[in-house]
Amino acid sequence: MPKKLVCYSLRKLTAVQRMKFQRELYGFKDISNNGKYTYRRQGIMNSIKYEKIHYSGLRVPEKDLEKVLKVLKKHKAEIHVSGMKIN
Repeated sequence: MPKKLVCYSLRKLTAVQRMKFQRELYGFKDISNNGKYTYRRQGIMNSIKYEKIHYSGLRVPEKDLEKVLKVLKKHKAEIHVSGMKIN
């Protein structure tokens, strides 16, 4: 399945905005009631077969590219998508 390389930058975002982005993209562990209950909140990357190249680089299947770009645009990240297909 062909993949595209997606690079993004979060340097213009505040720490709070970066954390919201990371949680929406990758998910997080939610602990409530002083640690009595633990829940795993899913991010969009949990349903996508991807490879993390660098802390800000992903190889994403072409069919799932729009899902990832939607989240990146929502959080106003600087985005660069390579035009070549990577197998």
